[in-house]
Amino acid sequence: MDRLKFIDADSHVMEPEDLWNNYLEEKYRHRVKAFTDYKRDPGIGETGMASGKDTAGDGQAPLGFGIEVTIDDVTMPFNKDFAKMRVEMPGLGDSYEQLAEQQFPPTAYQQIMQNSGIDYMVVYPTVALYTGHAPQMDKEPEFAQAMRRAYNTWLGDFTRDAGGRVFGAAGVDLRDPAASAIEVRRTVEEYGFKAIHLQPTPVGDHRLYDEICDPLWSELEDLDIPVGIHPGAGNAMDVMIYHYLPNLPTAQGTVAFAMGNMLACAGFIMGGVLERHPKLRVTYLEAGAGWTAYWLERLASSVNGGFRGLEIPGLTMHPIEYFQRQCFISSEQDDPGIKQAIEVIGDDNIVTATDFCHPEGRRYGQAAEMLMDLPGVSVESKRKIMWDNALKLYPIKPAN
Repeated sequence: MDRLKFIDADSHVMEPEDLWNNYLEEKYRHRVKAFTDYKRDPGIGETGMASGKDTAGDGQAPLGFGIEVTIDDVTMPFNKDFAKMRVEMPGLGDSYEQLAEQQFPPTAYQQIMQNSGIDYMVVYPTVALYTGHAPQMDKEPEFAQAMRRAYNTWLGDFTRDAGGRVFGAAGVDLRDPAASAIEVRRTVEEYGFKAIHLQPTPVGDHRLYDEICDPLWSELEDLDIPVGIHPGAGNAMDVMIYHYLPNLPTAQGTVAFAMGNMLACAGFIMGGVLERHPKLRVTYLEAGAGWTAYWLERLASSVNGGFRGLEIPGLTMHPIEYFQRQCFISSEQDDPGIKQAIEVIGDDNIVTATDFCHPEGRRYGQAAEMLMDLPGVSVESKRKIMWDNALKLYPIKPAN
């Protein structure tokens, strides 16, 4: 069999602690402390949660994954809520030990891509998924924009040093959509970024379907890059999970990712964004593929099916048709929901990702083989998911 071509539609970077001192405007630097790391710690389990057990089996503490976000001397709720979990993830040390010792530098991405057979990566943030969701930023949109610019500039330098096959997704902030449109153009023209990323959790007064955001969506159409909807469990402004599921972190993460994507999908489709911007592309990340089979039909049929077959005010197509025209769903390689999604939307709108550098992405080295082993999906569809569809989603021009 020929070597399988593979585009990783959603990998990650590990932002260093000195990012903010080196890249954030000086007047804001004293307000931010935010970084991620892996380390061996007897009080941290293999997902970064409290454990203390010797899961390494060699007398050493397990490799732990930690996130710290402190803005204005206030620690974000992430650590407080999720520190209650006790979960182990076998194989984390095997996948990341050496990379963690190097602190995941750009050169490490060249190494793992060569060894794992990944041709291209589009990288999304880790700690920067949370730094834009400090509540006090609602009153300081210029601070939020400064945080995005700092991250994007650092990421531009990072991807430049990663060898030409790693592409950035720019951070934007809907507190000031016009300023975000300017920033996105900068990242594309200066660094060759291939997407933007948004948390589905709202910030400020604007929602993604408000017309004040239309200049941003128009800019993305003109630049030919998509929106990547990337949730992050436990951010400070995720009112839904804290209100509905307090003190239940085992469910909070699942709900934040799954429901966050579903809500964003509803906003883009039912809010008329895709109707007004027919060239805009959107991809929904890290929630599996199966929810599309239910959600797209349910958006049209409503609470009990009584609206099924009726026109939706303000829209000219069925939600499934908008999705087929403009949206993509990314999933892990062993997700049975891929088969369900293909049955409803076809096989042209599904991509796959490893989530490299996050604990749950520890199987990046076997990604292509895992997808090829997925039952109930044709080889032709699998090849589309690994390569063809990602080239439609991201404006990547393969070298050969």
